[in-house]
Amino acid sequence: MKKLLTFLLSFIMLTSFAQTSRFNPTDLGKNFKGFRIDEKHDTIQGSFVQFIQFIMQTGCQMSDVNGKELYGNTWDNTIYYEMENGLKWYSTKFTTLTPPADKIRIGDECFMHVMEAGPITLYDYNFYDAGATPEINEVKTYIQLPNIEVVDVSGMLIGFPKKMSAYVKDFPELAAKITNKEKGYGFTNINSIVREYNTWYMSQNPGFTIME
Repeated sequence: MKKLLTFLLSFIMLTSFAQTSRFNPTDLGKNFKGFRIDEKHDTIQGSFVQFIQFIMQTGCQMSDVNGKELYGNTWDNTIYYEMENGLKWYSTKFTTLTPPADKIRIGDECFMHVMEAGPITLYDYNFYDAGATPEINEVKTYIQLPNIEVVDVSGMLIGFPKKMSAYVKDFPELAAKITNKEKGYGFTNINSIVREYNTWYMSQNPGFTIME
């Protein structure tokens, strides 16, 4: 019974957290205005078609403001692109972000769907394999720390106060709020915790960037 309750609690909390990712499957096939920053740091305005997350990780189908298709937009020539539905994608080629190992992905680089960018970056990755039996379609969420260490967020569900406070221990006030389980500083509040930490960290280290 205890194991069942733990499983149900984990499922509920992870589902609640996943809703903060802003990746909405009902947006599939729709066009959204946005912009991309290319490898020359030029900003190109236009619109994007939203596909499943796994496809968006490899490239972005974009049209310019006049509706003309712009082909060949990939992580290899795009630093960053953002859509009006709130989705933000960073190329691992031009940032310090580390993509997880994935035997299906072609190449070592990709776009990462980033929810919070900064000293601690919160992002997720879609593992997708239509040829597997059963089909694999799993989204895993990670945080990357200022020292480039990558942590699987699902492993923080149990013992979150102890684990998360250790990651932000250089900001004692924030670490104490998490350790003391203050309202708004639990597992499902990880987005706002990361934002609070990043704001503080950048005030102490204004030159920090995840861009390479």
